[in-house]
Amino acid sequence: MRRIEFRGVRLTLWFLAAMGLVSAATNTPAQAQSESWDAVFIGNSKVGSIQIRVNPVKDKDRSLVNVLVDYKLALRRGNDSVVMAMQYGTIETPEGEVLRLDTRTQASNQIIQVRGDVIDGKMKLEIINGRQKQQEVLTWGPEVKGPYGPELSFTRTPMKPGEIRKLKTYLPEYNKIGDVTLTAKNIESLTLGGGAVRDLLKVEQEVRAMDDKPMPELSQTFWVDSAGQVLKTYNDNFGGMTAYRTTKEAATRAVARADQFDLINGMVVQVARKITNPENSRDILYKVSLTDADPAVFFPNDRRQTLKAGPEPKTASLTVRTAGPTDGEAGPATVGDEYLRSNPLVTSNDSQVIRLARRAVGTQTDPWAKAQAISKWVAANIKEKNFETSFAPADEVARNLQGDCTEHAVLTAAMCRAEGVPSRVVVGLIYATQLGGFGYHMWDEVYVNRRWVAVDAAFDQSQVDAVHLKLSETSLDGVSPFDTFTAVTRVATKLKIEAIEVR
Repeated sequence: MRRIEFRGVRLTLWFLAAMGLVSAATNTPAQAQSESWDAVFIGNSKVGSIQIRVNPVKDKDRSLVNVLVDYKLALRRGNDSVVMAMQYGTIETPEGEVLRLDTRTQASNQIIQVRGDVIDGKMKLEIINGRQKQQEVLTWGPEVKGPYGPELSFTRTPMKPGEIRKLKTYLPEYNKIGDVTLTAKNIESLTLGGGAVRDLLKVEQEVRAMDDKPMPELSQTFWVDSAGQVLKTYNDNFGGMTAYRTTKEAATRAVARADQFDLINGMVVQVARKITNPENSRDILYKVSLTDADPAVFFPNDRRQTLKAGPEPKTASLTVRTAGPTDGEAGPATVGDEYLRSNPLVTSNDSQVIRLARRAVGTQTDPWAKAQAISKWVAANIKEKNFETSFAPADEVARNLQGDCTEHAVLTAAMCRAEGVPSRVVVGLIYATQLGGFGYHMWDEVYVNRRWVAVDAAFDQSQVDAVHLKLSETSLDGVSPFDTFTAVTRVATKLKIEAIEVR
């Protein structure tokens, strides 16, 4: 039966922070020193705090502003607890022109740092994780704000009901610059902590990429006082995330472990009809539906799965099949370099990763034989199922050989690349009997015989079953490696899945 240690894919603090819960507006001008605190909730469970500091600094005779945003989250995943931390900082002018970015995320035993300076209208971003470095250059004008730019704009110029404001803002979860539209609605009476009732302006945020593609996962609502201070922020990711402005004591108050939000059980997609013998399923027809979106936005078509529009709005039929290295139409002779080169998470040039890959492969020379041998080796040798790490890079996993599906996936991907087999990781859903439905999961695809073929070291599968539902895939290349998880947070609590035919 499906192993009980399944826990689903873990979501990093980087991503939780990026989902818009940065109420960085303060009740003082941006050039004055200030500090504020927010308490963060998922549903009714307090999950952490946000500290925002705005400090004046000098660069020779130039007056600048240093904005620091510190996040701390305490979450539960089954029997394990994890505390995660991130700091996001900028140097900018009092008017909000960003000059420098610096983000540090405690994703595992290592710190991932993303930093960059604006020089001659360009922001050269660099991601650093141990000895691994990557760079990317963005065109960056003085009008581009930091990721908390919308909130800070409220204090500089408070909005009025009916007003519409447009900004360009850096989106760290995508490493892109997006167009933000803020629409001020009506004044609402809102009950805050301690029973206090305040009349606040409701402001709705919509975000579009520079190619005008809507980004609904970044939609959120602010409630702002007359001075421009954000007292409440809400978005519907994870079934509903809220930040409230409060005191330091209330924001940092510890939560008993039993009351912590459980990312596993809190994000399970329950099903009415159980699937028997799921690990041996090879062909299943599903009905999928979302409460507020077309499933085609989230479920891609490939050799393993086919999505067709359903007879009702926001519904679809999804067929998932096991697909091996000779099934379906062949693709191009080669794929992009990003699937073969090392990056700060898939550290395929690390000496220990290379040694383990060589040990796993032995005398095999065929790419598919190599991939199967590596997946089986990872399945057999990651024995400690540890869920206390948020996202460990492959070189760390290669040395401690512990973790959950995320660590299985990044180590498998890195070892395959070390042996010249292109690889990428997949984020999606998997049916788990003990959860009573579908939980979030990560596995791999390798490019062999001109086809992307799924393998799952977490479940020791080189013929991946039909209860693996794919949402997205990524090489984990670039300065924003966690953007692929947007689909996960977006569909949580909104998705319904029904197995119509198990064939």
